[in-house]
Amino acid sequence: MWTQLLCQHVFCGAKLSARLGRSCVPPCLRLSSVRTASTIHGTQILHSLKVTQQDHVHIRDPRRVEQVLSNMAAGGRGKLHVISDFDHTLSRSTYNGVRCPMTHDLVRDSRFISEANQQKTAEIWAYYYPKEISTTVPLHEKIPQMVEFWTKIHDIFLESNLSQQAVRTIVQESDTRLRDNCDTFMSLLHKNDIPLFVFSAGLGDIIHEMFKKHGLVYPNCYVVSNFMTFDDAGKLTGFSEPLIHICNKNRSVLPDDSYFSDQQERTNVILVGDSLNDLQMADGVPHMDQLLTIGYLNRHVERLRDYTEAFDIVLVQDESLDVVNAILGKIVGTEG
Repeated sequence: MWTQLLCQHVFCGAKLSARLGRSCVPPCLRLSSVRTASTIHGTQILHSLKVTQQDHVHIRDPRRVEQVLSNMAAGGRGKLHVISDFDHTLSRSTYNGVRCPMTHDLVRDSRFISEANQQKTAEIWAYYYPKEISTTVPLHEKIPQMVEFWTKIHDIFLESNLSQQAVRTIVQESDTRLRDNCDTFMSLLHKNDIPLFVFSAGLGDIIHEMFKKHGLVYPNCYVVSNFMTFDDAGKLTGFSEPLIHICNKNRSVLPDDSYFSDQQERTNVILVGDSLNDLQMADGVPHMDQLLTIGYLNRHVERLRDYTEAFDIVLVQDESLDVVNAILGKIVGTEG
C-alpha cells in the first residue's frame, strides 16, 4: 500500500547544514569562468555525456565531478541512493513560458477555496514569499517567518473544509506537469532497485496524487513532506507536525534514523534540488562516501554564481531530467 511507503510522521528541527552558512549564499565564481570550465571536459565519463556539454549546464569543478562519477560507477547500483526535492525539481517550473503551480498552489487556487480565502492567501504569499527566497535574511529571522507563513496558509485550508476527495479532485482537474522524462527517471530507479527519497516542504498528499495520476507509484519511492490528516468522514482536520519548510529539510524532521539506517550500505548519493536549502537533504545519510549535487536554477538566473559554488552541476532553465538520467545510466551501466 502507498501509505506504507510514505514517511508521514515528521519531527521539528531548524538546523541547517554548515555548508550553507548563515544566509545560505556562499561566495562564488564569475559566470564567464564557470561556463568556460563546464565546456572543457577532458575526462572520460563527463566527456561521454554529451548532454552535460550544453550551454545551460554549468560545472564549476569538472575534475572533481569526474572523480565522483568514476567512484559512483565503480560502486554501481547497489551503492546508490537518490534524494530529491519535489516542487519545481521533479515537477516542472514553467510550461510555455508560464510558471507551473507547486503543491500548495494547486490547493490555494482550486475551486474548493473561496474567493475571499484566495485573496487572504494571496496577501500572505505577497508578504512572506520574498522572505522565503531571500538570500540575505538571517536564518534566525527566516525560520520563525517560515513557520508563520505556512501555518497561516494551512489554517486557511482548514477553514475551507477541504475533504480527502477534494484533494484527489484538485489534482485530477489540474494540468499538473512533471519534468520531461520524469517517468524515465523513476522507472530507471525502480528497475534497478535504487531508493528514491523525496524530501518536500510541499504537501505530501498532493505529491502522492500527482505520482498516482502519472502512473508513477513505485515501492522504492519514499516521501517525507507535510501530510494532511482527515477524520473518518474524510474531512481535513490538521497537518502532520512539525511543519516542514525550506529551512529544516534535514534529519531533524525525520521521525527516527530507521530509513537511512536501512540504506546504510548505500553510501553514494545523488542529491537533486532547486534551492540552496535543498543541499541539507542528505544530512541524515550515515557513512556517506560520495555525494553528487545537481541544482536546477529555474528563475533568478542572476544567482547562477551562488548556485555554481554550492552545487556540483547546475542546470539553468532546464525543464527535463535528461542530465540526471544520463548520469544514472552511466552508473547502472545502461543508457537509460
